[in-house]
Amino acid sequence: MMQPNNTRLTVKQIQILQTINQHWLTHRQEIDVDQLLDALPYQTTKQSMQFSIRALIKKGVILKCECEVRRGRQRRILKITDHGKRLLGIRSEVA
Repeated sequence: MMQPNNTRLTVKQIQILQTINQHWLTHRQEIDVDQLLDALPYQTTKQSMQFSIRALIKKGVILKCECEVRRGRQRRILKITDHGKRLLGIRSEVA
C-alpha cells in the first residue's frame, strides 16, 4: 500500500495510536474497539471512535483485523501498520 509522505495526524489520532501501542506493550495482544474506548485518555462515543478509525485506516496507519471472540462476543481487532509505527517513532518488531 502506498503511504503519503505528509500524513498529518490530529492530537486525538495520535492518542489513539499511542493507546493501541501501549495495549500491545502491556498485554502482548492486539486491542479491540471496546478496549480502546475504555483505555483512551479522553471520553468519546463509539460512533465517533468508528469515524476516527476509518480516518486512520484511510491514512494507512492502522488496520482492522479479523474479528475474535473475546469476553463472549465477536470483537473487531485493531493493529498499527508499519507506517503508523514510523510516525510514532516505534520500531517494528522482527519476528
